[in-house]
Formats: sequence, structure tokens, C-alpha cells
Amino acid sequence: MVKFEVVQGRKGPNDKLVKVWSYGEIFTIEDVLRLLKIFFESEDSVYPINEGYQGKAMLLKAIIDVYSGLPIERVLESYKLKRKAPKTVIIEKLHEVMKQCHGIVGMEKSSRLYPFKTF
Repeated sequence: MVKFEVVQGRKGPNDKLVKVWSYGEIFTIEDVLRLLKIFFESEDSVYPINEGYQGKAMLLKAIIDVYSGLPIERVLESYKLKRKAPKTVIIEKLHEVMKQCHGIVGMEKSSRLYPFKTF
């Protein structure tokens, strides 16, 4: 099951952050659209159009830039969206998970990976 936890953000009373817990589940387009709705509403709340901000339009522009093929790093910099905290890691293969988590590849029987069972 994919679980989204919407929590209070730091930018204002209606700012929202989304925590994602997936447990290896598939992240679907439906999930993306549901998250976008939360992000759009949060952006409009924190950066209201009636106060001269772009609101959700800025997020939509960033999405269109990614869709148009601009390098993701350029889009993140252009819209000042680069994270200051540790970066999100995108892992495509199981051996990459092992490398990220343990710095080791190919040690499936290591006690560090399976501390409660020996093979």
C-alpha cells in the first residue's frame, strides 16, 4: 500500500508537505495527480495570486519545463526548488538499493543485511 501523509508545512498556516511511504508498491499516475492537487492548493495558499505571486502557475510552469525536455537540474535551479536537505535518491535496480543502503554490492548473505538470520 502506498501511504501519503499530509503534514503542516513551515511557510504558512495552509502550507502542506507530503510524506510518502510506499513499501515497494507501485507509484501510479493517480497518486501523482492526487499529490499535485495538494501541491497546487498549497502553492496558492502560500503564494496567493491576489498578492502578486504566481501561486500554482509557477509549479505548473516547472512541470511544463520538465515535460518539454529541459534538464531537471536546470528546472530545479530556475524555480529555486533545489532541496537544501539530503536529496531524494531514485533507485532503478535492487543492486542500487544495496549499494545505497550498505555501500556493498553482491553480499546478500552478509550479516549486516540479514542480522537475525544466518545462511
